[in-house]
Order: sequence, then C-alpha cells, then structure tokens
Amino acid sequence: MTVHIVGVGVVKGHLTGRARALLRMADVIYGSKRALRLAGVDGVEMTRFTPEVYARIQQEGEHMNVVVLSTGDPMVAGLGTKLSGVVEPGISCVQLALARLRVDLAEVVVVDAHGKSAYEEIEKALSLRDVLVLADSRFDVQRLGDREVVLLENLGLEDERVVEARARDVDIRSDLVMLLIRR
Repeated sequence: MTVHIVGVGVVKGHLTGRARALLRMADVIYGSKRALRLAGVDGVEMTRFTPEVYARIQQEGEHMNVVVLSTGDPMVAGLGTKLSGVVEPGISCVQLALARLRVDLAEVVVVDAHGKSAYEEIEKALSLRDVLVLADSRFDVQRLGDREVVLLENLGLEDERVVEARARDVDIRSDLVMLLIRR
C-alpha cells in the first residue's frame, strides 16, 4: 500500500486519466474542499495540513491506498514535498498562466509568495529573468512600483481577469493570483 499525492489541476476537467484511476483504487481520499470539488469525489475534507496530519496519513499509507489531492500540481508550491509517496502530476496554475501569456517556462523564474514576504527573492530573480509570482490578496503589488506586470486572477474561472499595467496601478482582488513581472 502507499500514499499517492495527486494533482487535480486548476479547474474542473484538468484531472488526468491516471489520476482518475488512482482515485478509483483509493481506500481513503484527503483534500481541501476545493481539491475534492475539482476532482469530483467525496473524501476527508482537510482544512489544515499539519505535521500530525501528515504523520497520520503516512501511517495509513502503510496498510491502505491513500490519495492526497493537491490543487494544481503537487510539485508547484503544493503538497508534493510534504509527504513521502508517489506524486501524480497535475496541470498547474503556472502552466495555465504561461499558456495564456504564450511564455515558455524556461524563460521565467517562479517564486512562491503565498502568505510570505518574497520581495527580496523577487528582486534577485529579476536580475536573471522575468518572474512569475504565485501570490495571494495580501501581496503588496504596489511595492514593485513602476515595473511592468501582468496580473492573472482566477484563471479558468468565470471571473478570470488578466491585466497588463504598471505595478503601482494594479489591485489584487483574489487569493488565486499570479503576477508576471517584467525584467
């Protein structure tokens, strides 16, 4: 038996055939409310993943087929590094954003700024390439001043918003947000 960390993609319909097969074989499925909804399955809704929860899941994986759902791809600021097990990739918000912008992944540096200050890291990365920031509504985009940015909010959803502007003129309205910062 084992633990599978499965990416469910960004919107309904992103779940791969391999991921669906793993869900059918699962004895127990864990995920956030959003991840369970995207996968279209019932499971144990997790509001917080803590070290104790990770330990319990690992123990269950010793005698059951356990699937832990991760929105997007588990290896893009997801649960893939938090648990030991087999990772099944999913379509990430990074892939969706870069596809919308027609930018190659190899041409950007990706920085995770969810719930943390990453301004110093962003400035360092900008010395190399354009930067794609995974952010949330707490990210202070105005700190980037006159830099050219592309705001990508709620990609794939009905209220998707893509705005090109100077950072000082951008307002973030969602927790599902990315910013492409031009070098």
